[in-house]
Amino acid sequence: MAKNKVAETICWLAILALLILSIVNVVYKGTKQTLLFTRDELKSGEVSKSWEFFRKEQQLSQHKAKIEDFRLTLDRDQNISSMRFTVIDPSDHNSYTMLHYSSCFSCEDQGEDWLTVTSDKVDGKPAQYDRLMTADEFFSKVEILNNQHFFTTSRYAYTHLHSSGEYENTSYDGPYFVLEGTELKQLQISHSSNKDYHDYGSIQVIGSNSSESYQTSEGTTKSVIIR
Repeated sequence: MAKNKVAETICWLAILALLILSIVNVVYKGTKQTLLFTRDELKSGEVSKSWEFFRKEQQLSQHKAKIEDFRLTLDRDQNISSMRFTVIDPSDHNSYTMLHYSSCFSCEDQGEDWLTVTSDKVDGKPAQYDRLMTADEFFSKVEILNNQHFFTTSRYAYTHLHSSGEYENTSYDGPYFVLEGTELKQLQISHSSNKDYHDYGSIQVIGSNSSESYQTSEGTTKSVIIR
């Protein structure tokens, strides 16, 4: 009789453990749908403040969360059309959180006012993690550039911003600028031949008359090196 009660207790404990794991999994996958920027929020100039609110809401690390594959599309009035990026954040027990953000205020294939924030955990450090900029640093640079109207273009209906997030030696057509502190200056020689700026982060600013596609070329693209 005693053995039966022990077996029954163990069985119930196992069921309870599975139930708890199931609840934790559901809560984790149900990532909070936090909007990073409203449609016209870049005009306020408070990019870092908006990121800090988002970071806290998503419980991301302040100095260890890193950004990858950032893409932002602005219309001619500097309103946000769409944005997406991934944040990689160290979690616990050598696991990492991969948070994927995607929002759209006016997309041809998604409609209007669409937001999706998802996350999952991976075991071990992602191979690209050490090469990426921290999200705090990245958004502070975006704020400086935005407040200096670096993203403003008048020739095209849309401006596309793209950054891999990696410290790398990039080479695109078009002029190169470098942001040192808050000072923005244009390089007089090509970035690819300038050893002083190898292994830096960069943002490409690309003009296009389409909100869905763009082409990098001498006439459409300018790049800014950041670190």
